Amino acid sequence: MASSERAERYARVVAPTLLGVTRRAVAASGIEAAGSLLDAGTNTGLAAFLAATVVQHDGSVVAIDPDEGFLAVGEARATAAGYRAIRWQAMALGALPYAHESFDASVSVHAMDLMADPVLLIEELRRVTVEGGAVVVANWGAPRENEWIGAVERAVSRAGGPTLPRAAVVAEPGNLEALMRAAGLAEVEGVRFGDPLRVQGIEGFWEWVSGIRPWAAVLKGLDDDVRRRAKDRLGREFEGRTRGGELAIGREMTLVRATVPPM
Repeated sequence: MASSERAERYARVVAPTLLGVTRRAVAASGIEAAGSLLDAGTNTGLAAFLAATVVQHDGSVVAIDPDEGFLAVGEARATAAGYRAIRWQAMALGALPYAHESFDASVSVHAMDLMADPVLLIEELRRVTVEGGAVVVANWGAPRENEWIGAVERAVSRAGGPTLPRAAVVAEPGNLEALMRAAGLAEVEGVRFGDPLRVQGIEGFWEWVSGIRPWAAVLKGLDDDVRRRAKDRLGREFEGRTRGGELAIGREMTLVRATVPPM
């Protein structure tokens, strides 16, 4: 599947289901009108869009992501919506090309799976954020509270498919908070909360998981028979849970906020 196709699916199917946690992350950043914010691992730009409505035309938002296809979709949508405060830049999520204290705040929402070294990126977010500014990271919560992960992994495996890449990184309770402290951040506070996924039956669920970035290419490449068997297994696993055509599946989010301490 081409990067642009994966990005369009993500923007259409996955991003709207992350609106709640993204709103909380941007609010936790404390960003204000005319401020500046770095969105690290922007995916297709949801956090950048929300931040742009806060900083307005006198502020700035820099949205970075390693995949140019995702950035292109985000930028096209931003242009159509009139968001002029956002700059889109393709780069790896590691050492960042910005000076110390370049941003009033920084956020990273559901991008941990894009990072080769999460500690390095969090250290870099601390470095490029002003003293006293907020660094906010949101990610999936514990795998046992995100039943969609195990359900799809089991279904694909038992249908004869490959082992899927990890969809939830540093997700166990306390892991993300520990990373933030290890990166030298202060006043680290984390919260976990339920955010059930609501989709139109198994077909809607399959479309959603096929948009999850670590899984998209693998699920697209499945043999038709493997895909059919996997969907059948999911149908049996979630049998009886559809109400009015809507299937609710458990998800947990984790959101951690910290501040940059004095040097």
